[in-house]
Amino acid sequence: MINLFQGIYSEHLTLKEVVSLLGFKKEQLNQLAGKLSGGQKRLFAFSLCLISKPEILFLDEPTAGMDTSTRQRFWEIISHLKKSGKTIIYSSHYIEEVEHTADRIIVLNKGKLIRDTTPYAMRLEENSKQITLPIKYKSYVENLTNIFEVKKRIDAIQFQTNAIDQVWQDLQKQGCMISEIEISNKTLLDSLFDTTKEEIK
Repeated sequence: MINLFQGIYSEHLTLKEVVSLLGFKKEQLNQLAGKLSGGQKRLFAFSLCLISKPEILFLDEPTAGMDTSTRQRFWEIISHLKKSGKTIIYSSHYIEEVEHTADRIIVLNKGKLIRDTTPYAMRLEENSKQITLPIKYKSYVENLTNIFEVKKRIDAIQFQTNAIDQVWQDLQKQGCMISEIEISNKTLLDSLFDTTKEEIK
C-alpha cells in the first residue's frame, strides 16, 4: 500500500519515514491493513496522506475511533508537522484536543460562523472562577452573596464567583486551608457552550 502511494508522486516520504511516523510494532508492520484495529487503520490512512509531503492538510474528526496511545501518537505527528511549518485545518468534538493543539479556533453553529479566536483569548473572555470546597463548608457557602451556580455533591460543594479575592479572604476567616480549595477557570468547553447558547437566543 505504501509503495502504491509512493508511486503516484515524484517526491515522497521514504518507507523508513512512514514507518517512523506510524510508530507500529514490528508485527503490526507485517499485518495486512485490514487486520489493523480501527484506530490503527485511521493512523495508517493519515500516514498515507503525508506521503506526498503536503503543505496543507484538511482533517475531519481525525482521532475518532483511536485509542489513547494511538491518539497520542497522532498528536505527536501533528506537533511535528506544525513545527515544520505545515498548515493543518481540522474539525473535532474533542474539546481538550482543540484547547491543547490549536492555534486558532473557529466555532460554527448550524453552518454559521459565530466565533473566530484562539484558546488563550477565549479563556481570557471568562472572568468567573469555579471554586470547589469540602462539603463541611456548605452552611457557610450558602450564606455568601457574591457567588452563583452552586452545586452540591456528596463530599464537596462547587460554585462560581466573579469576586475571587473577596471569596478567598472570607474563606480564610472560616479556617479554610489553601490545600482544601480548588480554583479553576471556566473551561474551553464551557466557553463554547456559552457561545452557542448566546447565538441560539
